[in-house]
Amino acid sequence: MCKQISDFTVKTVLCANGERLPTLLHSNNGMPDFDATLWVVTSLRSQNVASATIEQALRSIKILYLVLQSKKIALSERLREGRILDPAEIELICKAAKQTTSTTASEAIKQEKTEPHRIAKGVVSLEKFRLRMTTRDNNIDVDSGTTAIRMSYIRAFLNWRINREIFRANGEKKTDLLMLRNLVDAEMKSKSPSTPGRATISTRTGIDRQAQTLLLAVVTPDHSQNPWTGEFIKSRNQLIVNLLIALGVRRGELLGMRINDIKPRSQDVEILRRPDDITDPRLNESNTKTRDRVLPLSPELYHMIKKYMLLRHDIVHGRHDFLIVSKNGEPLSKSETNRIFRDLDEHHALRGIGPHTLRHTKCENLADELHKAGKGDVEILGYLRQIGGWSDTSKTPYRYTKRFAQERAAEADISLQKSLYIHKAEDKHEKTH
Repeated sequence: MCKQISDFTVKTVLCANGERLPTLLHSNNGMPDFDATLWVVTSLRSQNVASATIEQALRSIKILYLVLQSKKIALSERLREGRILDPAEIELICKAAKQTTSTTASEAIKQEKTEPHRIAKGVVSLEKFRLRMTTRDNNIDVDSGTTAIRMSYIRAFLNWRINREIFRANGEKKTDLLMLRNLVDAEMKSKSPSTPGRATISTRTGIDRQAQTLLLAVVTPDHSQNPWTGEFIKSRNQLIVNLLIALGVRRGELLGMRINDIKPRSQDVEILRRPDDITDPRLNESNTKTRDRVLPLSPELYHMIKKYMLLRHDIVHGRHDFLIVSKNGEPLSKSETNRIFRDLDEHHALRGIGPHTLRHTKCENLADELHKAGKGDVEILGYLRQIGGWSDTSKTPYRYTKRFAQERAAEADISLQKSLYIHKAEDKHEKTH
């Protein structure tokens, strides 16, 4: 009897040296899955892949295991026999990868097993057909980008597992496995969705100037619509919002800031990478994803930090030096930070704003200011790479300045349209005279 996906869970192990190692465990006995663990150690951790990325990869492998178990596929036995996966099984993996959770993935596979494809007899009404399609679509909740990421991890794991068998094989079996591996990988790649380049209207952008003004006003401690209570909480949340929108740092970078990262003399802050920090008590540690960098602090923002630090001192009492803390004095978690922004949802104009929205906003604001100062596109891109912590050749800043580009394009387009109508009006005036 094959186990269900509920018999597996992903847990992060905190090692003595501070390393966070996500592991796929068998829930019935708490033992790590051998293949998944070996893949993580030899292929992911050896490349300094972040623990959050490893966790995402293992959750993708859970989906693969669900399909293998539901179809009673023992991958090791198949490889020894010189077989891997057939097209129908690959299709089922792709279907499961589209589901929001392991539970909905399991339900989708059960439906696939209990409702085999057959040609319907008779005439089906249009309404019934629409109802069937709606029911199916309700289970497919993740976007194409998430599905593609999951499929890429599944492909990488399968290739790694097949390669292990290829190294042990010889002769004709080795040749057959090589050919099958390439065929299976090509089939899975063709089934994996690609992020649609044309569907860009709904992609994430920053918030406009009016929403920024409202946001900064609402988080002011004495504002009548401030959703929080308590002097410390109000001061901390105001600082969080201002740091995110003024510096454009990521959520993890904000939560990883230390007191000593704030430099009073130069009035700037260091954004530093501290992977597997043994002094960070959070299992899901907060860290800098890209390059170290130094960001300037305005006098107003520096004063806000100093004011908050006085309140923080009365709670932390020197236990640690993390800047952003909870009301109990512990380093603030990522989930608690997200909850702060959910509290702002009661304001319709601020609904849906999250920490990363403000990173987009910062990049768009900076690009706009540099454009007004007469800077060219190459210079603007260079400044954004420096502030955002991206490499000198990164194209990521393009994704963070979408609203800025849209506004500039709209201005140019309106100007062009006006010139067309002006010329048309002038021609008409000349003809009448």
